[in-house]
Amino acid sequence: MKHHLNIATAAKIVGISRRQIQKEIKAGNLDVFEGDVTVDSLLDFYPNVKLNNERELDRVDRIQSNAVFKVQADSIPSERIMADQINKLQIKLQESQQQVREYENLLVESKRRLEAMQEDCDRQQKQILSAFVSWMTSQYRQVHH
Repeated sequence: MKHHLNIATAAKIVGISRRQIQKEIKAGNLDVFEGDVTVDSLLDFYPNVKLNNERELDRVDRIQSNAVFKVQADSIPSERIMADQINKLQIKLQESQQQVREYENLLVESKRRLEAMQEDCDRQQKQILSAFVSWMTSQYRQVHH
């Protein structure tokens, strides 16, 4: 796991102000991850800095690992909440499927009426309506196949 330090700790280790660390971050000299400075970039940019306490980095690792695990474990909803959400999604799906059926019925009825209208049209109007009906049919097939 890569080590990360908050800006205040990084500044303290290097012996400079937090403001200077922030300037180096903005200048692209230090890498950050979720607002924390990566130890590797800190050591690369400040080669004279020595981290005396490897135990401290191990402690940071443990804290970060535990925090990640805790967030993941706490974010799992209860069975009742999940069942509720599934039920709501099923209802929404059924409503959406019904709406799609209604739109398909509207499309079929529109096509039927346009074809009926062709009977009372002159040759040019029939061609226009026929082209439109063909286009509608091809669009429907593209979406549903």
